[in-house]
Amino acid sequence: MEYIEFFKELFVLTFGVFSALVLAFYIIWPKIENHFFKMGSIAQNREFVKDKRQLQFAAYERLLLFVHRLSPEQVMIRHHVAGITAGQFKQAVLADIESEFQHNFTQQLYVSDAAWTIVKDLKDNTMDLLRNAGKGLNEDSLIDSYVEAVLKHMKGLDINPYEAAQTLLKKELID
Repeated sequence: MEYIEFFKELFVLTFGVFSALVLAFYIIWPKIENHFFKMGSIAQNREFVKDKRQLQFAAYERLLLFVHRLSPEQVMIRHHVAGITAGQFKQAVLADIESEFQHNFTQQLYVSDAAWTIVKDLKDNTMDLLRNAGKGLNEDSLIDSYVEAVLKHMKGLDINPYEAAQTLLKKELID
């Protein structure tokens, strides 16, 4: 008989402990689950910020390269071909700048509005310079006279706008 009483008490005690553990699990588990969710969310947010920063670095890098390639000296070197007219040369240079700009257009998603405005205005001003540089020249004139007119205008500037834009882009990236 003592064994039966012992097992009854053992069963009641075991059942009570088991019930208490189940009840504690249901009370504590949502808090534990919420803690794990927050930790996962923080880790995911860190990954997102890291990925976003990498995209920003890449965008500034591409815009720096675009500004470099946009400078009249660089664009004219890339398209200088002996035997073409100033008109053909001007059209090739303008088409190249527009193509480069379209290629980098989506970078505005990852840079500040100020940086994008600098790049866009620089592109517009360069296109205006290249359109207007040969105003006094005949479209069929030699390419050298057109190049000379553009370079003369660039030398007349107090501040090189391409270097200034690159400096501003670098500064903004660091800040």
